[in-house]
Amino acid sequence: MVYNANPVSQAPESNKIVEGLKREDMFVVAAEHFITDTAAYADIILPATMAAEMDDMVLSWGHFYLTYNQRAIEPPGEAVSNTEIFRRLAKTMGFDDPQFERSDQEMIEHYLDWDSPALADVDMAYFREHGYVHLKVGTPDTRAPHAQGNFPTPSGKCEFKASGAANGNFVAPPFRQMYEAFQGGEPIDPLPDYVPPRESMASNPQLGQRFPLNIVSPKSHGFLNSCYANEANKIRGQGEQFVLINPSDAMARGIEHGVAVRVFNERGEFQANAEVTDDTQPGVVVSTLGYWRSKNAGGGAVNVISSDEFVNMGHAPTFSDNLVEVALAG
Repeated sequence: MVYNANPVSQAPESNKIVEGLKREDMFVVAAEHFITDTAAYADIILPATMAAEMDDMVLSWGHFYLTYNQRAIEPPGEAVSNTEIFRRLAKTMGFDDPQFERSDQEMIEHYLDWDSPALADVDMAYFREHGYVHLKVGTPDTRAPHAQGNFPTPSGKCEFKASGAANGNFVAPPFRQMYEAFQGGEPIDPLPDYVPPRESMASNPQLGQRFPLNIVSPKSHGFLNSCYANEANKIRGQGEQFVLINPSDAMARGIEHGVAVRVFNERGEFQANAEVTDDTQPGVVVSTLGYWRSKNAGGGAVNVISSDEFVNMGHAPTFSDNLVEVALAG
């Protein structure tokens, strides 16, 4: 079941994802707005509601506002929210846990901690009338939650030597959507230190001889992860899939500005338009993510070359720890 995700675009070693989705013994259901690169492999596609067609509560992200997303129109056709899909599945499959009985409105009200000082004197009626609330946590000028310490560490202090690392690997739950499973538990250095890339000329010279360029894959300005990458006006603004390459690296490979190139390693390859520029240093190429491989020449995108190896802390991915080579396409 795939929802709120497009792993064929976003997951590392995405060729493996495609091979998995093509398995005869894999039954795939996707809840989607469009036939994304992932939904294209689904046996069943369920129509999901868009933001204006559903009720939701939107977390603050870099600001102090909590926003009530009140639907503006009824969902068209057979479209329903993901939560309604799961309610129907639960009923069909005989699950009677209380959470499967809650409506979207009830889930929103259950989700919020109404006793929190940040929501003092606020109730659901306030959200329905005003649409949002400024959390009572101070302003950007006055907020100082750690003026007296009170850090969420065993000592209550800001620790340069992390006492929480004594029991092995850890990562702050807020950065995992409060999800704490699948932690590796490997011992880590309690002091800040430099960890060299797994794939680099210095750490892996044998691999570097074959694939001498490090690739960095930041987000695209025109897309939201992989959202909107199927819209013509967004593609025009963002431009076709490109790779930034330093003039010295381009000259050594006979690559001129604007030509089509292959970016590849043992995991896969994708095509891009070369942008020869001093914006990236020698030995480093840059290609942004979010593009749909079905929209790209050659049928690939940047994450076909990404490693699925974990970093040394928190089982995070290594999207920018990858060696590649770049050559003229065709």
